[in-house]
Amino acid sequence: MAKDYFKELKQQSYPLFVAPKPYSFDLNEDIVKLLRDEYNADIVSSKLAEAIKGKAKGEIEKIGSVLFEELGESLMRRTMQLCEEYSDRTIEVVRETVDRQGNQFLLFPHLPQRYLEVACLSTQEFLKVPITLNNMEVLEYRIPQCALFRQIKEKCGDEVANLMTCKNYCLNALETVRKDLEMDAIINMAKSTVKDDYCEFSMKKM
Repeated sequence: MAKDYFKELKQQSYPLFVAPKPYSFDLNEDIVKLLRDEYNADIVSSKLAEAIKGKAKGEIEKIGSVLFEELGESLMRRTMQLCEEYSDRTIEVVRETVDRQGNQFLLFPHLPQRYLEVACLSTQEFLKVPITLNNMEVLEYRIPQCALFRQIKEKCGDEVANLMTCKNYCLNALETVRKDLEMDAIINMAKSTVKDDYCEFSMKKM
């Protein structure tokens, strides 16, 4: 019979870790409500409809692009602000993780991913952000059945929706995260809802 080298250790008592405060890894409901009240698809699409009202066709694409760039930055800055004010354990663990030299090495891709999850799940209608690639070099994700695109079609028509000016909403949200983390990265959009029925975005470290 093999000797149980851990028998003595198993019989010894050990201190039970007690968390200093209740930990939650769930999405904070207050953040969801605040972002949804300010940036839900109905509100954002209505801003586009108002901005292009009475404008010539040649002006609509430029107006929409500028508007969504501003809204994308605004959404992400608000998201990051709320994530600081209502910090959850997921973000805390990422910030606390350091390598042997004391460098924080998991900020990318995990912190950008958390910000994206908070922003998307608060303003879209799906329950999980499809992350297609997550490693030390690339963060890639999809937006399926986009609620914003659908609302733009309803309020502004297919022609305006198919311009995909709303892509700047997501692209500039990513750019805002990149700037906040002071990262050298390439932000790209590989798929679009008009052509592929979903959008796919990525952030790749240089």
